[in-house]
Amino acid sequence: MTSSFVRRASTALSPLVLLAVIAAPAYARDASTTTATAAVNPQSEAARAWNFAASDVPVDSNIVFGVLPNGMKYALLQNSTPKDSVVLRMRFDVGSFAEADDQRGLAHFLEHMAFNGSTNVPEGEMIKLLERKGLAFGADTNASTGFDETIYKLDLPNASDDLIDTGLMLMRETASELTIDPAAVDRERGIILSERRARDTYQLRNVIDQLDFQMQGMTVANRLPIGTEEVIRTAPAARLRDLYDRYYRPERATLVMVGDFDPAAVEAKIKARFADWKGRGAAGADPDIGTVDFNRAAAADDFIDPAIQDMVTVSALKPWQEEADTKAKRARTLAEDIGDAIVSRRLAKLALDEDSPILSAYFGKATGWKIFEQVTAGAVAKEGAWTEALALLEQEQRRAIEHGFTQAEVDEQLATRRTALRNAVAGVATRRSEALADALVNAAKGDFVFVRPETSQALFEAVAPSLDAATVSAVFRKRMEGFSAPLARVSAKKPIEGGTDAILAALRASTEVAVAPPAEAANAAFAYDNFGTPGTIIADDRIEDLGIRRVRFANNVMLNIKKTDFQKDRVMLSLRVDGGNLLATRDDPTKVSLAGSLMLGGLQAHSLDDLRSILAGRTVSPSFGNMTDAFGGTALTSPEDFALQAKLMAAYLTHPGFRPDGLALIRRVLPQQYAANDATPAAVIGRDAGGILANDDPRAQTPPLAKLLTLDWEQLKPAIADSFANGAIEIGVVGDIDEQAAIDAIAATFGALPERRAAFDPRADARIREYARDRSERTLIHKGPAEQAELRVYWPARDDSDLAEAMRLNLLVRVMQLKLTEELRERLGESYSPGAAASLSDEFPGYGHLFAASNIDYKDLATTRAAIFAIARELRDAPVDADLLDRARRPLVEAMTKSRRENTYWLNYVAEATSQADRLDRSRNGIAEVEAATPADLQTLARRYLVDDKALVIKAVSDKAGK
Repeated sequence: MTSSFVRRASTALSPLVLLAVIAAPAYARDASTTTATAAVNPQSEAARAWNFAASDVPVDSNIVFGVLPNGMKYALLQNSTPKDSVVLRMRFDVGSFAEADDQRGLAHFLEHMAFNGSTNVPEGEMIKLLERKGLAFGADTNASTGFDETIYKLDLPNASDDLIDTGLMLMRETASELTIDPAAVDRERGIILSERRARDTYQLRNVIDQLDFQMQGMTVANRLPIGTEEVIRTAPAARLRDLYDRYYRPERATLVMVGDFDPAAVEAKIKARFADWKGRGAAGADPDIGTVDFNRAAAADDFIDPAIQDMVTVSALKPWQEEADTKAKRARTLAEDIGDAIVSRRLAKLALDEDSPILSAYFGKATGWKIFEQVTAGAVAKEGAWTEALALLEQEQRRAIEHGFTQAEVDEQLATRRTALRNAVAGVATRRSEALADALVNAAKGDFVFVRPETSQALFEAVAPSLDAATVSAVFRKRMEGFSAPLARVSAKKPIEGGTDAILAALRASTEVAVAPPAEAANAAFAYDNFGTPGTIIADDRIEDLGIRRVRFANNVMLNIKKTDFQKDRVMLSLRVDGGNLLATRDDPTKVSLAGSLMLGGLQAHSLDDLRSILAGRTVSPSFGNMTDAFGGTALTSPEDFALQAKLMAAYLTHPGFRPDGLALIRRVLPQQYAANDATPAAVIGRDAGGILANDDPRAQTPPLAKLLTLDWEQLKPAIADSFANGAIEIGVVGDIDEQAAIDAIAATFGALPERRAAFDPRADARIREYARDRSERTLIHKGPAEQAELRVYWPARDDSDLAEAMRLNLLVRVMQLKLTEELRERLGESYSPGAAASLSDEFPGYGHLFAASNIDYKDLATTRAAIFAIARELRDAPVDADLLDRARRPLVEAMTKSRRENTYWLNYVAEATSQADRLDRSRNGIAEVEAATPADLQTLARRYLVDDKALVIKAVSDKAGK
């Protein structure tokens, strides 16, 4: 269960908008029509309940929309991607805003109680019931709580009547039958406190400060869904029951189902299951969340933490205006969005300047709970450069208002949107059920009409011809009217000299600087269109049972192709060039570290920013870096743009730019990243565990920041020169593409290169990775709150070359995961999300480990450690019982079966189908090996690997712990 404030927190810290509130889709709108002259949508009760009856935007007619007499809404859509699966979502129009002061955190607590007992499902049985049917807790069974909504989620692995009936039964149990037993409530307190403790980071504290500053007068900052420790510890079950009875009511509920089912049959099931549902007692009122002072004077805020990114935002607000979703609104919003995107594009270009004060930036809008509309310009700044970053943001926003946009800028954005819509239409038959269901949940709020991609495309094309630079500039300028005075905010690692007064002074000083009109720039053509005479094929075979075709060109380039129908009009391209991180040595562990950022260096003829403009409107991305044993990357493209994607990747191989602006950006980014390396338990373990496990091999350690800052392109060039000029090349292609078209594109690019080595260098010496010989317990120190700790227990294992054993080890750790959850979460209440996993290398022979992990309170380290070792002992001493094994195995088999309908799954095999042909048996036999595993097999493996004296314990504790 993940409370959605966490997602909101991460959103607020990324170059996006602050608020995670859903706006109407920014699709095309027809400006010529302001009101519907005739009804284009059904005029039914359901249409009115879903708020599309009066709109002139045609709703997706394939969706069955409904509303029961008790007020519960539902939406059903038949969809076959993934095949034979069903996605359920149930949304309640209630979140943390509805809480009284003595209920802060109880909306989220109530979400937890949905998994802890109801009229027909005893406490502790819901998750087990679903596991027996193939659903994994977390992956397929989850829930989230936000400020104004709570959503329950089930992803059913098949569309059988039994499983659909089970899913509907559980949703009804959640809706009206929760027992909220006081003893169960008490047992859950520790779990929620553990979750709250884990979320208590510098990022969350930054978000709270930001909400409090920007939304003064509203309850937002005091109603984060995770709540307060006091309420979680002491609130009686009656206060949970109060929220449940007042707000879990049919008129506040929406059920969405998307998947491989007959909508008529499922609609009948919904009516039978939910028609008699009635609310208990008096209904809860819509909460009063306050408002903001739109006449507030310009203000500033700062947030200081040694781990925080240096960030600057300039925001403004104005009252939100009620407006129905119409073609006219969509047309205007399209123009506004294009203006916003152009400002963001200008900021992104400035971020790539060699001496830029920023790393990344954005300009965007958001709406807040029908209270306000907000615009924000934000940037991640170079450390200590907040003044320059603030001026850059203020001036670029003002430049757009005063001088507008160029036609080239507008055309670039139109091309990007046209391509996105074209791709959406081409892939309409293979839209994913999860994404459709989540979009329908958002539509339940009634803010926008749910439409098909073809409708969005048609509306766009009707409006696009009228969107010239003058029009977009005027619409943007109009939208920017009426906003409040600016709210400037800076987060920094060190206190700002002069504090908020200095921030306001810097903002005022910037406004005095005149801004010039933008320069009109013409795009150059892509320079790398001809790589020579296309290569000829010297070998061509097919692996019939897996549908993989393997081709070798005369220059020894290997091409593997698997045509699929999983995603219409989508193709994945993988490039592997022999070398990668294996070129690093113990004496020079950072030898090829910069290769991971080659993309930022652009090409000899084009900077990265040039490429963004040249490739606008094409489904192409500059993807090139390094992996353990290869250089290259993976890109998602379309059949139409596949040849261009191949040319781009070939150009990175043959003409890398090594541009100074890319290197300068890397050097601005690294200090920001490293500042957070000891901020949390997970961060410090992520920094140090790899090196500890690899017996302090410097190639597995996190390099010192000072060392990375000395690296440059000139040092990298000779290190990668031989690989780039002569190294073996293997290309994988998976997706909706004609085989001959793929062959022709690769023949014209990589196949046209000079002869390469025929095979990858085994680099046996570089593949030696020794497991830690010193098994003494390690203690790592982080700088977060005193109570935050994490414990990990590692056991040395093996590589993954033995398929049967590898599959059984993965099953064994799934069993351990269930036992850890039952002990540490359910019985002891010490950990929100304990885990176990197997890491079995396919790159370093003999190297691998199993591990158990838990984020806990510092005071619980000893009991958690004892519990983990006790579970390992239980797995050694006795065979796993049949029910536990079944609950571990079924979700794993379902996940493996489902993954075979994914291009990403197949690319793992196709990318190396020639050089690592022996690994293809893993695809053929993996599921069978999991199904064949017995309790005795797992016990044998536990006795072999989960041995106490082989274990290595790593714990992360705060530098404030015990003080």
